[in-house]
Amino acid sequence: MSLVARAGGLAAVLGVTALVGCGSTPNRAVRPDSRPMGAAPEVAEAPRGAAAPAGAVPGLKEDAAAGLRASLAQDPGGRADALVAVVEGREIGVKELVSTWLLRDPSGLRGVLDDLVLSRLIVLEAGALGLEPPAADLERAVEARLDEVEAAARAAGAPDLATFVEARFGLEPDAYLRRINEKMAVEVLASRCIRSWLLRNDRREVRAISVDGRSAADEVQARLARGEAFESVARDVSTDESSDRGGRLPALVRSDSVMARAAFATEVGARTGPVREGDKFLFLQVEAAPPLLDGRWAEVGPAVEASLEAQPVEDAEFWQWKQAMVRQYDVDTEPLLELIR
Repeated sequence: MSLVARAGGLAAVLGVTALVGCGSTPNRAVRPDSRPMGAAPEVAEAPRGAAAPAGAVPGLKEDAAAGLRASLAQDPGGRADALVAVVEGREIGVKELVSTWLLRDPSGLRGVLDDLVLSRLIVLEAGALGLEPPAADLERAVEARLDEVEAAARAAGAPDLATFVEARFGLEPDAYLRRINEKMAVEVLASRCIRSWLLRNDRREVRAISVDGRSAADEVQARLARGEAFESVARDVSTDESSDRGGRLPALVRSDSVMARAAFATEVGARTGPVREGDKFLFLQVEAAPPLLDGRWAEVGPAVEASLEAQPVEDAEFWQWKQAMVRQYDVDTEPLLELIR
């Protein structure tokens, strides 16, 4: 049933809630405008004067000031090319492993790297906000993941969860639980960091209609001129996935995108369009310019939680956040390329 009685109790595992960033956001292909980071930061220890709960998994360290503090990880043993295997005295290093992985599955490798980079960005943003994973949410997330693994262990006929984890992942139970805790902690933080960023930035709430070709754009223009509701026209003819919501989009933050420039150039309550974006013609209706939140998590947290309860983070919101983060932080892909050259 248990993973060493779930490592001496789930509460002990969750007793230390700060992170060592480990990939957790859903894998997304790396966009051309992103520059994933090659060096992986880890959290340096900053004792708070209280001992960790008995049985707590070691290695989850806290930062007293911001909850998290990143420092560059070192290669194991100081090696430039850390070993992954030895065959008859011949070494296989990380460089060869990564090169082979890149040839076999380039999108998979870049996806995993992107996942790690996004996790680090979440860690950095959480530290800046003074945000740590809410214990109850983290406990539920870890419990749910362990339930999934336990179900897989039963299906595989494993005698217990610890045996299954060691066979499947090659990890001791405490190391596995530490990684699950890190991964779930980032997931718990992700939506809060993204929504906090949105609510603290100048933005416009809009509806959009997207159509292909001039004739379709003329039809939209004629229907709006006759007084038809923007929402109804969007439902009828928009090719964007927002059509079933009457064209409602996640709030647009000020940026250089065609849509954002059009939205910020339009008065609240007014419409604009058609605006050309590639092969598409866009019409926008600006519905609100919400007030900005200000402060760290202690001040903005309740509003962020209420906002997430009303509407979870959507893909368009995530992409705006990611683009802002890779501009704000020093994120560099070059170390990966240097590793395989």
